[in-house]
Amino acid sequence: MDSNELEPPSSDVVVHHQPSESVPQAEEGEGNPIPEPDIEPDDEDPLERDQFEIEKACTEFRDEPSIIHDEYPDSDSDEDDEGARERKRDNISRGDGNLYYHQTFFNSIGFKEAVLDHALKTGCNIAQCRYDKDKVAFKCDGDGCIWRIYCSITKKCRKWRVNVFKDVHTCNPNGDCEMLKVPVIARLFLNKIREEPEYFLPKKIEQTIKEKWKITVSRPQCQAARRKALSWIEREYDEQFARLQDYAAEIRESNPESTVAVETVTNDAGQEEFNRFYVCFHAIKKTWIESCRPLIGVDGTFIKGKVKGQLLVALGRDANNRIYPIAWGCVQVENIDNWVWFVQKLKFDLGLMDGDGYIIVSDRQKGLIRAVELELPKAEHRMCVRHIYGNLKKNHGKDKEMKMYVWDLAWSYNESAYEANLTRLYNYNVAVWRDVVKSKPRTWCRAFYKQGNFCEDVENNSTESFNNSIVKARDKPFVPMLETIRRLAMVRIATRAAESHEHKGRCTPYVSKFLAKEFEKASEMTIRRSTNDMYEATRGLDTHRISLTERTCTCQKWQICGIPCEHVYGVLLDKKLEVEDYVCHWFRTPMWKKNYTDGIFPQRGPAYWPSTEHPNVHVPPPPPQPGRKKGKESKKDKKRKKGKYESPTKKAPKQMKRVMHCRVCGAAGHNSRFHRKKKSSAQTFEGVLSAGPAIQGTQGSQVEPSQGVVMSQG
Repeated sequence: MDSNELEPPSSDVVVHHQPSESVPQAEEGEGNPIPEPDIEPDDEDPLERDQFEIEKACTEFRDEPSIIHDEYPDSDSDEDDEGARERKRDNISRGDGNLYYHQTFFNSIGFKEAVLDHALKTGCNIAQCRYDKDKVAFKCDGDGCIWRIYCSITKKCRKWRVNVFKDVHTCNPNGDCEMLKVPVIARLFLNKIREEPEYFLPKKIEQTIKEKWKITVSRPQCQAARRKALSWIEREYDEQFARLQDYAAEIRESNPESTVAVETVTNDAGQEEFNRFYVCFHAIKKTWIESCRPLIGVDGTFIKGKVKGQLLVALGRDANNRIYPIAWGCVQVENIDNWVWFVQKLKFDLGLMDGDGYIIVSDRQKGLIRAVELELPKAEHRMCVRHIYGNLKKNHGKDKEMKMYVWDLAWSYNESAYEANLTRLYNYNVAVWRDVVKSKPRTWCRAFYKQGNFCEDVENNSTESFNNSIVKARDKPFVPMLETIRRLAMVRIATRAAESHEHKGRCTPYVSKFLAKEFEKASEMTIRRSTNDMYEATRGLDTHRISLTERTCTCQKWQICGIPCEHVYGVLLDKKLEVEDYVCHWFRTPMWKKNYTDGIFPQRGPAYWPSTEHPNVHVPPPPPQPGRKKGKESKKDKKRKKGKYESPTKKAPKQMKRVMHCRVCGAAGHNSRFHRKKKSSAQTFEGVLSAGPAIQGTQGSQVEPSQGVVMSQG
């Protein structure tokens, strides 16, 4: 490299640099010359990469909003259209590519990733020109381009900081980019290859780079990149699983009294293979028992990557009606045995006993339903209406009106409203009504909820929200995935602790949003007073009885939600009373602060984890998934399934088959090349045609030479 390559430019170019640090130059007589870009080091430190990825996930974390009820969902996550799924499949999320002077980074990998984002965004031919452990520099190799950037570790805070930046490109993109070498391409597509190795083949990688970033790479580069990514995946899983017991020991040491379970099975070779994992931190279970409503949302989601399996989660709800992660675990497959094991762990940690007084919300997963029946027989088990509606769509198609009828039925707070909405559904479509009745609506309609728990949930969207927040975590190797989920939980608690202590209202922000909707109708109520602190609230043809002493309303919304309904709010407005005095204690600011008094304690990095005497844990073979058994299918197994309205006994019409015809004589069975050889048969064919109706009456099919096809009927 030219010794003056990173010298300050002429006065007509704006340059940012830090006076206290010298501009990096290749000094004369330097023992270790700066390597050229084509001999860039191949691999990164895996631990440094893991720490960067985990820190990035925490930095990008955006807290989930409060769960708002009685709003029709915009879309149904179970029923994404194929086009959207395909776009998501090919999408590779990257940063914005913005760089600036004195920008700081967690480590050198963070800086390199930011420069790569800039190269992908601009399409410029950027190459690395300095590789020191504490100094990294890049330049643009475009014809005469002056773009430069230099980053080094600061002595005070030990962070990487941009100290020289010439933010001017004097070249035009030409489709080349020196940064996109084999390791970089492998890293770009690592998560995609980990998730779908058979889809992201070299040709697909080359095509994606060309279409998404307008950069040209060679097919051999993509082949080598895919091989490298697969080797990384193989190595990282072996290394991570080997230290799974050490990771569990670190959790127990840093967060005493936490429950951590690592279960293994011994294979034929005598090795310990991973079976399942569970963790519930002491601070979290203590907080849930003392300051959260008795509600648990349970769900499972796929783990992406080489090790196939399911991530099981249990979530509570805080005073602001936001999700509160309680426990999570990993199993190889969702079945009755694993769900019973997970529910048993929850039951022990949270002191659920037989489940009396507690609410479980889930989808209709058979293994989970059975586990709750066995372990928590007295719990109120609510089914998710979103999954009920998804099943209805499969049988009756997508219909906006059906969607509204089903959700209105679920939102019925009393049996009168339930019967009215059920009648509307019957009048709309009897077949839909019949399927709804079969789905046991008493398990997902508010009219039949037990009162006193103050939770009106009819769907399990809290777990859906949590699963969306850990999408990037599920892309990572096993232990980094678990560590990312833990760190996100720690960050979530710390963020909300600060938010709750800054809040000045008597009730949480969720209550304010709830009451704002109720006020619109409450202000239109006509109130009539009775004895014993009882009132009558009327709006139009709707009249209800309210008792402020017993805290009841005949619409039952107040008893189910714990927040005054429109009728109660109307009475409070009429009497000039403070509505906050009639809000359940679960939604008050002191309870919100109590939710986040205790948090997860920080943990040390992998280099400081205690070494345990447990044998190394090995990667398990792919588990058999529940459902149809795979194997060699017989001809009978391959038969087409009958349609909904097809006869179970009659055979379907045979497919149309094309028949060869001669263009000379029109006869079937030969073409013009073999006309002479088949001349006698052609004459016979003409005789058949002249017979006309006589033959047509006896023949099961009619030949029409002009069409050249014949329909065979079975």
